[in-house]
Amino acid sequence: MRLAWSNVARQELEEVRRYSTQTWGAPVARRYLEDVRDAAKAAAERPERARPLRDDFRILRVRSHYLILHINPSLRRVTIARILHVAMDIERHLPKD
Repeated sequence: MRLAWSNVARQELEEVRRYSTQTWGAPVARRYLEDVRDAAKAAAERPERARPLRDDFRILRVRSHYLILHINPSLRRVTIARILHVAMDIERHLPKD
């Protein structure tokens, strides 16, 4: 399946980059974001490996964050809808359909 990123997820990825750079430095932040991007690519290739959440959504943990995936089989597309820290209330932040 093709991989896409929602605008919200792109903003959240930038926030993760900024925070990680300020807290742990650029090399660590780069590795962390690389892990997130690699996990997103792997999820697009095999979305069934992510845990079902609700409707067409799945969830995948990557280090200290969850990738919230929206699966659209008819378009053969996996969209990263959100990137949420593991301490966040997932249900509260799920996209509304």
